[in-house]
This record gives sequence, structure tokens and C-alpha cells, in this order.
Amino acid sequence: MKKYLLLIIIALLLPACDDKTPPPVPQETKQTEVTQPKVAGETWNGSSLSEATIKKVQTAKYQYTQCVYTEAQKQGYQKIDTRVATDAVIKQCEPDLAKVREAFVDDGVPEIIVDRFLKKTRIDITRKILKSLMFAEASRKAGVTQ
Repeated sequence: MKKYLLLIIIALLLPACDDKTPPPVPQETKQTEVTQPKVAGETWNGSSLSEATIKKVQTAKYQYTQCVYTEAQKQGYQKIDTRVATDAVIKQCEPDLAKVREAFVDDGVPEIIVDRFLKKTRIDITRKILKSLMFAEASRKAGVTQ
């Protein structure tokens, strides 16, 4: 009886497998199509920045970094949590980072590229300053004087 039942099931499955239409794909495994952002007008070439613009960006970025480090050394940030202090320091120096944006926008760099650069810069400096503040807090708790 089992042999006959197995043969019937196999006989029913074989015609279903010969069908040329692909089986339906479950909704979870369907991949969505990724579209590239469309830039209006001409495309921007990274090497088209002038030397003056590069110098302005480097100067503004240096001022931003100096602002963050001098702000982080203030005594008020030692009394609060390092993550909160890092957030406060970054927010205090945001106007200096806006100067970098102005330099790029004045030279015609697309907004999306400027935003990516600023985000990367902000993240990098945030990580560095958080690490620095955590180290300072750990050394204070360990009894080492600064």
C-alpha cells in the first residue's frame, strides 16, 4: 500500500516539475530594486575643486577640530556622562562645521556629496572625542590626577 501511495505522489509531482514557469517567490525573499539618485544637470567631478576651495575646507575643518578639543577640555563636561558631554561638545561646535558646508556649496559641489562629507567628518570627530572623554573619566576614577 505504501509503495502505491508513493508512486501516486511521485506521478503527481513530475508533471508539476516539468512546467516551464518559475515557482512563485515568497514576498520576503524578493529583492527590491535599488535606484541610483539622479543628479540634475551635469555630473560633478571631484577633481574640479579649486586650490582655494580645498584650502578653505581644510582651514574650516581644522577650526572645527580645534573647537571640539578646546570645548571638551572645559571643566563642566567632567561632571556629566561622557556620551552626553560628547553630544554637547559636538553641538557647540556645529557652526564651525557649517563653514565647511559653505565652502563646498560656494564651489558648486552637490548637496548629497557635501552631506556625506560632513556626516563622515562629524562621526570621526565624535568617535575621537568620546574616546578621549572616556579615557579622562576612567583616569579620574582610577585616581590619576590631570
